[in-house]
Amino acid sequence: MTAIDRREVLRVMLGGAVVATAGLALMPVSAKSAPLAMSKSLSEVTENPVEEAVVVVRRRRWVHRRRRRVCWWRRGRRICRWR
Repeated sequence: MTAIDRREVLRVMLGGAVVATAGLALMPVSAKSAPLAMSKSLSEVTENPVEEAVVVVRRRRWVHRRRRRVCWWRRGRRICRWR
């Protein structure tokens, strides 16, 4: 495995920044998020979205427990066991 030098990291970071800047500059209209209620028209959406927020709590179905291999460090050594 070759070592990563600073010039290569800088080249990759600047290249990503150039691509992101070009993408934002060429976008004709600023992006807007979708409204919370897709079935309503834009004029019927309430001013306070917190009032329409719905909390959905789902219980996890009981799934047969499977043993899995778990590793941890103890006294500077890595211990792996089935749990």
